[in-house]
Amino acid sequence: MSSRTRATTARSPVRLFRNDWSRLSPPEPGEWQPSRSVSLIIPAHDCQRSLDLTLAALSTQTYPSGLLEVVVVDDGSDPPLVLPRLRPENCRLLRLAEHGDGWGRSAALHAGATRSEGEILHWLDADMVVFPEHVAAQARWQHVSDEAVTLGYKRFVEADWPTPEQVAESCAGGTADQLFRLDDSEPHEYVERLIDATDQLRGGDHLNFRAHVGATAALSRGLYTETGGLNPGLRLGEDTEFGYRLAQAGAVFVPEPRARSWHLGRSHMMTRGEALRRYNRPFLADLMPQPRYLRAAAQRGWAVPLVVAVVRADGPYEMVRTCVDRLLAGDQTDLRVVLVAHWAELTDDRRPVLADPLLDRRLLAATYRSEPRVELAEEPPRTAYPAAYLLEVGSHLGVDGDTVRRLVAVADQWQVGLLRVLPVGAATPDDGLSLWRTSALSRALRVRGPAEELAEVVAEVAGRRWVSGDDFGVVDLRLLPESSWVSPRPRQVVRPDRRARRAALAGVETIPVGGIRSLATATRFVAGRYAGLAADRLRQRVRRPAAPAD
Repeated sequence: MSSRTRATTARSPVRLFRNDWSRLSPPEPGEWQPSRSVSLIIPAHDCQRSLDLTLAALSTQTYPSGLLEVVVVDDGSDPPLVLPRLRPENCRLLRLAEHGDGWGRSAALHAGATRSEGEILHWLDADMVVFPEHVAAQARWQHVSDEAVTLGYKRFVEADWPTPEQVAESCAGGTADQLFRLDDSEPHEYVERLIDATDQLRGGDHLNFRAHVGATAALSRGLYTETGGLNPGLRLGEDTEFGYRLAQAGAVFVPEPRARSWHLGRSHMMTRGEALRRYNRPFLADLMPQPRYLRAAAQRGWAVPLVVAVVRADGPYEMVRTCVDRLLAGDQTDLRVVLVAHWAELTDDRRPVLADPLLDRRLLAATYRSEPRVELAEEPPRTAYPAAYLLEVGSHLGVDGDTVRRLVAVADQWQVGLLRVLPVGAATPDDGLSLWRTSALSRALRVRGPAEELAEVVAEVAGRRWVSGDDFGVVDLRLLPESSWVSPRPRQVVRPDRRARRAALAGVETIPVGGIRSLATATRFVAGRYAGLAADRLRQRVRRPAAPAD
């Protein structure tokens, strides 16, 4: 494998709906000829005894040895680790101190990934005894989809360990399942519970990534590169954070029960769960806006926001300022605004100050240049990655204090990839507001054809709905007097009552719009709804008794 270049041949994209991997048809283990190379990366620290057993098991893998390399990354062991006699044919050892910065599991995995050659990356902990078909069972999915992230199964054991020779003999003889007593082992309970409760993750929601644990998993190198790879700065919880980013990149998580293994000893979460959660929470909360319980504190800034709102600065200063300030004043404070214009044109050359043709743009730059939640950008982002949602807001629109929060709630309720909002008088989506789910947008950008409308592809891979702007407090500022183009007053953000929120969502009407449903259908619905609302309000005014005369 050392003579092979890093081949990254892309698989033909199969359009999957959300995390339903049912349309993928991988070859059956033992009935196919693999063609993609695999780099199996093992981070290791002061674990020579368990590493010897892991490598002994890997020496009997059914995956072709010419397509498999095993890279052990020694993360500062004392004494340094060595490769045992019983090991895979193509196995090498890297010292993290010589090949990467930092320390820890994530840094070791990243160093191994960047210095390996396979088209498929397979993580494996140094205390795992895997069954002979373990690699093949997972890698078959990356043979049919570059979006597949496979999750192997494990049983935790604390019994006396066998010798490397016994492990190799048992694996080669087809009796790896007899190395330990099943009754003396434990499953990875919370992961398997999540998998079982969601029809093998096919029916899960945007939090499926919680099943991604790094003890044994595989993905394509292309997907690893696209996401930026593991974060070497994280000491713990790196698999969860990376799983979140994989989800935002449009990955599909596939549990693979045929990729069986024994885990030597209990996990850290089993033995020190409270301490682990206490440590992880502040680090993960800064990088992961989901699950939402990580960010219980309101009005705090984070490295990765929940929502990135994009506004083009293409209107009068007062109107654009009102649009942006309404977004910033909302009760969904986990939000960042990207204000798009040709800011580079704002030079400091001599000019007529009050008659400056770029005056409105210059005033906007002065208004927001010191606001940490607003970025002045030359071009709009293609996606909000790694944030969870991209909100496109026309500069002529004004949102209510709870608009963004309620839109996110509806998008999550229906699990749609696109939520369109049409305010009064809107004739096209360009006149409205659009909430794009980052995971769906990432996948759609990857699979769409040259002439396909992006919104149609997002609808195909994740679904789409329309809602009325009147229901969500979205107004067209152009229909209001210019004197009302003012910034909202500061107000106290409070946690909404859950019963009130459920009641509000229950009264919201949405329209499912598939790839073949026309915009005209949604437009007629919204127009009819407004007509009915207007008639109701007129009847109320007619029936209202006149005020008594003075």
